[in-house]
Amino acid sequence: MRITTAYQYERSVQTLQTVLGKLTQLQDQLSTLKQIQKPSDAPLDSALVMNWKAYNAQVERWQNNIKEVENRYSYAEQNLTHIKDLMLNVRDLVIRGGGSDALGPEEKMAVSRQLIQQADEMLSSLNAKYAGRFVLANAQVTKPEDPAWKPFKVLIQDLGGNFTFVDTITQAEDMVQKDPGSKWMVVFEPKTFDELNDPSRRAVSVEIGNNSTIPQVLAVEDYFKFSGTVDVNGASYHRMDMFDKLFTFSETLRNGGSLASPDNTGKTALDYTDEILDGLTDSIASIGARVQRLGSLDDFYKNVSTNVEALRSSYEDADLARTYVEYTKFHTSYQSLLKVIASITPMSLVDYL
Repeated sequence: MRITTAYQYERSVQTLQTVLGKLTQLQDQLSTLKQIQKPSDAPLDSALVMNWKAYNAQVERWQNNIKEVENRYSYAEQNLTHIKDLMLNVRDLVIRGGGSDALGPEEKMAVSRQLIQQADEMLSSLNAKYAGRFVLANAQVTKPEDPAWKPFKVLIQDLGGNFTFVDTITQAEDMVQKDPGSKWMVVFEPKTFDELNDPSRRAVSVEIGNNSTIPQVLAVEDYFKFSGTVDVNGASYHRMDMFDKLFTFSETLRNGGSLASPDNTGKTALDYTDEILDGLTDSIASIGARVQRLGSLDDFYKNVSTNVEALRSSYEDADLARTYVEYTKFHTSYQSLLKVIASITPMSLVDYL
């Protein structure tokens, strides 16, 4: 069978076009460092890459939410730790001063004032905010109708059963001293209040996994004991048991009593103080455990993200060394084919006669 020069030329040109196409593809891979330039290059691989990118974006969103909640919980833990430190100061006052029968009226009033100072600092910590949201209120106030709104409030009840809100416990204590028989308390506005239906004040949960969410703000009732409720102007408020005890301590000292004397349940001020401290310790430990679990979940997602990114890279990204070797090989083939075609069709003046 005779192979004509025209046939050799045709086959060489076809091969040259194939090599040139491959060479162009390798040049694109070297310039973009991507072995998949368009979905048609590898439809199945492209679909896998798109799925892995979407999943990694989702994991990144979960990680951001976890970090936000972890920081918020850590801040709440710091505030509760500060409250516990203040309660330890109260315990020292009860032991060193308030429980002594040898103290005179002036000394007992001085101890009472120190107790009130500690209580005011506790109230400030309870009303602390992180990124515009109250730490312990389950509510976000971004555009409140009342900028002075706070979840924890100081309330005075007089002998006639009338209620008055004041700003600080120190202010409430001064008013109570002027109106014997009245009392102050710290109340919490529950998370079911009407404003939660308003977008500017709402409970916020974030997604940290498939069908898994976590509240950004801790629920007060999970960490503090309530002693009852009071109704003021048609709204219900929870009384904070811890501050009820502090009011009782202060009232006992104001009236010249001793904190070392047991009440009708057989407990002393020191017993109640220790109970409050135990509750705060449990709350801090509970929040700390949550923070630790969130940290472990974040580490897990980091490993998942790394593995998924490695899979995506193995399918989508070009191996620079291997691609360059391939490029060199095809470039050499291209140059050789040009020489072959030139030898098959030598230039001659006869071709132009």
